[in-house]
Amino acid sequence: MRKISIIFLFITTLTFAQRKIDKLHYAKTLIAVPENCTAKSEYEIIDCSGFSTQWLFLSDEMVKQKVNEQISKQIEQQFDYKNKKEIKFFSQKEMFEGNIYQMKKGTYRIIGFGRVNGIALVLNLGFEKEVKSNSDLNEFEKNFIQFQ
Repeated sequence: MRKISIIFLFITTLTFAQRKIDKLHYAKTLIAVPENCTAKSEYEIIDCSGFSTQWLFLSDEMVKQKVNEQISKQIEQQFDYKNKKEIKFFSQKEMFEGNIYQMKKGTYRIIGFGRVNGIALVLNLGFEKEVKSNSDLNEFEKNFIQFQ
């Protein structure tokens, strides 16, 4: 009986681990994962036609303690970049502020902080090419970033 329970647990765990994630949970907003993309979790896409994104929700207490700034600095320390500029953008029609990094390997990263649906979050975006305007973004990417 014990062997059967262990085998059942293993099969259940394996099945759960292999389930395809088809929706992202972005601050009370459900976003469909495009067919050609793979979500690592409900909070992260690692490669979607040259685009990647992940986010981290923060409590109000964490924001008061400036944890968002600490997280942004920690992420920046992991980057091998040659240029950094301040940037303002919108995510789900809410204002975000942060930095855009031109990486030494030619890609771009944007780290921003803001609130979506009242939820504070740090947003980490990756692009193969520089994005300067909404015309540089596809419809999926516009769920996470738009310019004025």
